[in-house]
Formats: sequence, C-alpha cells, structure tokens
Amino acid sequence: MITKKIRFFKHAIFCLIIFSNTCFGKEFNELFIVNEPIQDSSNIEKSINNSFNTMIYRLSGDPSPSNIWKIINADNSRKDFIRSYSIKNYNNESFLQVDFDKDLLVKKFNELSISAIGISRPVILFLINIDSGSSNPYLLKDSESKSEIDFLIKKSLKKLHDKRGIFLELPEPDLNDLDLISSYSKLINSNNLLNSKFASDQVVEINITKVGVDDWLVNGDMSFEYKDKNFNNFFIERFEKYVTSKINNLLNSNTIDTSQLDFAKLSIANIFSFDDYSNSRDLIKNLVGTKEISIDSFEIDKISYSINIYGDFKSYIREISDINFLKITDIEYSKNIIEIDLIR
Repeated sequence: MITKKIRFFKHAIFCLIIFSNTCFGKEFNELFIVNEPIQDSSNIEKSINNSFNTMIYRLSGDPSPSNIWKIINADNSRKDFIRSYSIKNYNNESFLQVDFDKDLLVKKFNELSISAIGISRPVILFLINIDSGSSNPYLLKDSESKSEIDFLIKKSLKKLHDKRGIFLELPEPDLNDLDLISSYSKLINSNNLLNSKFASDQVVEINITKVGVDDWLVNGDMSFEYKDKNFNNFFIERFEKYVTSKINNLLNSNTIDTSQLDFAKLSIANIFSFDDYSNSRDLIKNLVGTKEISIDSFEIDKISYSINIYGDFKSYIREISDINFLKITDIEYSKNIIEIDLIR
C-alpha cells in the first residue's frame, strides 16, 4: 500500500512538472497607466510629476533619474506625454490615474537613444517560509496574511510592481498541493513542488525564523542574523534592496534598443468581425516595439500588416509572445514574417 502511494505521488509530481505552464513572462497590459497616490489634493502638480517619473522607470527599466532629466533637459514638459488624468478612489485612498501616450514616449526614447522594456515583463516567484515561534510555520500565500511581516512584504512587492512594471508573485497553492505537501513532507521539498507548478523567470526562496526573544535568522537567497526589537523594518529595508537588484538584472536582459529600427510582416487569423479586427490591431499597435502599422491585405478570416518596429525582430517576437488573446503559430526569421491566431 505504501509503495502504491509513493508511486502515485511520483506520478503526480511528474504531471505537475510536465503540464505546468512553461511560458515565462506576462503581458503588463496597463504599462502606460500610472496610479499615483495623492498626498495633498491642493498639489496635483506634484502627483503628476511623480507619475511621470514612475512611467520613465517602468519604460526604461532603469531606476536612476538620469533618463528623466535627459528627457526634461531636451525641452520637454512632463505634461506633454500625458493623454489624460483623473482622480480615483481605491480602499478609501485617493489616486491620480494618469494615462500616458505610448507613441510619444517611445518616439522620444528613440530620439534620445534610451532603451525601453516592452510590455512582456518577467515574473519573480517568492517562496517565503515564516516561523515566528508563536504559531505553526507557514508559507506566505497571496490570499492570506497572518502577521505584520506578511503585510509589509506584500506592501513592498506591490510598490515595486507598480513602480518598475514587473510581476512579483506569491504562490497560491490549491488543496491538492497542500495535501501533497502535508502527506509527503518527509519525501519532498515543498518549494520544489511549488516552483514546478507556478511558471516564473526566477524563484526567490527565503526562510524567516525567530530563534529567540528578539533574535531572528534569515536564510535562503537572503542570509543574515538580527538581534534587536526592530526586525520587521530592518528586514523590509534589506528585502527591498535585494528585490530591486533582482529586478534590475532581469529588466536589463529584456531591453529594446529604440535607436535601432527594423520591420516585420505580420498576419492575424481568426478575424470574423470588425471587433476582432479592431481589438487585434490595438493589441499590436500598443506594443512598445510597434512604430508604425499599415494594412497589406484582407482575406476571409485573416488580415496582414507591414510594421515598422523599434529594436530588432527577435525582441519584437519576445514582446508579442506574451500577449493575451494572441498565439504565434509560425515564424520565418529570414523574412521577418510572423503568423498569429486570435484567441477568443
């Protein structure tokens, strides 16, 4: 009986690895919309300036202000790049929602030779195990917070997600996952199981353990000991520096050289209505790498385009590959041709 259970367990793990989503990166579909907290309702101008700074950090992938000043010093106003803005309220907090003009921004990046990051953004999965000594050890989940450190970690991840435009995710194991982990805890590494199921570009594993009254041990991808009463704030400061370095490295490997121009021939199949045409065209037009788009031909269920692009053909494919509702079916690299199906 035990042998059968172990055999079943191994088969289940194999299925998780084989059938889990292996397509890394996700579409950041609101890359050009920034929600900036309003600190003072009488000073909207400050919120506009802050939102512009966030937009440049997101688009360039560079957390330094050098690109912001490069744009401003070229006789540009921050407001020149704004399409619209309005005040929104979320959870009893006021935000200035600013919609930036993608075409103007990328054109300015091109003029100033500033590299950009497309809407296809990396995913970092965080597997954080916490043992505070006052309750059973637990894995920090997206849907549940048990202590102050949980809230602080999630707040930091959201702040960095909003500012840098990258996916920073916590796992959400289902009941089957938790049952496997509980039943076979001596046979498996639970982090390896979760890593195999949740697709990501990188995995960060951190263990936080309280080993004394005011003594803490952090190990894994971050490692240090702390002996004082202000552990939470100290940890968050170290955590944000560590995550920022991870973000910088990932975004640097996904840049689009806006000073380089290329072309692509692209066709989209499964077009059966004007809405299909309009929606699919918008998806392509909104790519950071799309400079100009023009129709080549219509067929019964297919439309073909000629596209002038920023960067090279490979970077353009990378950006398309993570768009929701579009599936690449064929690529001819020698001719810069891409075949795509619209997915409903």
